Amino acid sequence: MLLIALLSALAAQEVGTQPTAPPSLPADEAPIRWARSPGLEMPGKALQAKVGGSATLRCAFTAGTPANCVIVAEAPVGYGFGMEALRSMRAARAESSTNGDRTFSFDFEIR
Repeated sequence: MLLIALLSALAAQEVGTQPTAPPSLPADEAPIRWARSPGLEMPGKALQAKVGGSATLRCAFTAGTPANCVIVAEAPVGYGFGMEALRSMRAARAESSTNGDRTFSFDFEIR
């Protein structure tokens, strides 16, 4: 009985197949390569409270230029991480091949 189950399992497997590559990230979540990185600064309220955090933005890129950025999430709320991330996007530029909507995050750490 065990032998029959083993033979059935082997017969169900395809012989000689290559392992599949891990699925790639959707284009809107692929890492962004910055030509001019965002000049992030620790928000004053967070610095005073010695609190680190993060912000997630979604921007529309055209030839590497971000536009129509919105805050998707920030944690912890109330320390200005989202607004600082938005401010930093004014001067930021991605590689010129970056196009379309992208969602990405920034981490703010106390040092």
